[in-house]
Amino acid sequence: MAKKIFGIDFGTNAIKVYKKGDGILLMERTAVSTVGKEKKPIAIGEKAYEMYEKAPPSIHVSLPINRGVVSHLDDMVALWNFMGQKISGKKKMNHCQFYIAVPADITEVEKNAYSKIITKSDSKPQKVCLIDKPIADAYGLGLDVEKSRGILIVNLGADTTEISVLSLGGIVVSKLIPYGGNDFDRSIQNYIRKEYNFIIGLKTAENLKKQLVSTTRSKQSVSVVGRNVMKGLPDELEISANEIFPLTQDIFYGIAAEIKSILERTPPEISTEILHNGIFLTGGTSFVDGLDQFLANQVNVRVNTTKNAQKTVISGIGYLAEHSKLTGKYAVPLL
Repeated sequence: MAKKIFGIDFGTNAIKVYKKGDGILLMERTAVSTVGKEKKPIAIGEKAYEMYEKAPPSIHVSLPINRGVVSHLDDMVALWNFMGQKISGKKKMNHCQFYIAVPADITEVEKNAYSKIITKSDSKPQKVCLIDKPIADAYGLGLDVEKSRGILIVNLGADTTEISVLSLGGIVVSKLIPYGGNDFDRSIQNYIRKEYNFIIGLKTAENLKKQLVSTTRSKQSVSVVGRNVMKGLPDELEISANEIFPLTQDIFYGIAAEIKSILERTPPEISTEILHNGIFLTGGTSFVDGLDQFLANQVNVRVNTTKNAQKTVISGIGYLAEHSKLTGKYAVPLL
């Protein structure tokens, strides 16, 4: 039985897969390259993402999860079939149990779309269950979810930020905000085009974000290669952190304002516990330099960070997969 239970976090930027008894098996980019009308996958993960903005018209490169929901189900099914083969080899993943992490603040139809990735695939599952991401996040952080009377988690993802308050093993309130790390990329890309008549790809913008985005001003600068619109030729441009700084402030202040709004809707007894425990920051975008201190100053509550911020959800799903009694409490069966 232990060999047949899988936990999955279908993230916007990365998919993580946990196997009961074996730990985290896979962490791949959420990208798939397909060819033909049947959308036969030729690459997934990083290999597929490397083709993004480079592939010829005959190759379709898809990033099939957008703003926390499945936007291209067929592409996700193709991606999962490819990954299933990678995990199981020649053996098919028949009669397995799957536990999928989903945002708490999306519709039931949107949640069910995640389960369809498995049910429409070649996996032929025995059981498919959904688990709310804030719950998995809390267990992945190693928190005492059942007994704690106040946990506030801010999960900063690629396309969304999910702010959740938990108490005594349940979700008190959760809100999914439609912006995340990818919005930094788009802002940087648009700024460079408007200011310099210079075009860069989203992958180049992502690298700029990782190196230059911060909550404080910096003198650092980075050279990028792109296309000069005026010349119509490849060119090189130097971008400074001071230029990027104003582009990101609205998002930082927006996140802080949403945290305050959530706290205003939180019962006083739970708020007291949150003040004692602090806010927990997770997700792949929480790496932004100085973000923890910025939010702490804005909200006046201590902010806790973790080195494994991108893996807390899948670690929590894995923990629940290993503890069947807890899984029964949180998992919503769909099959």
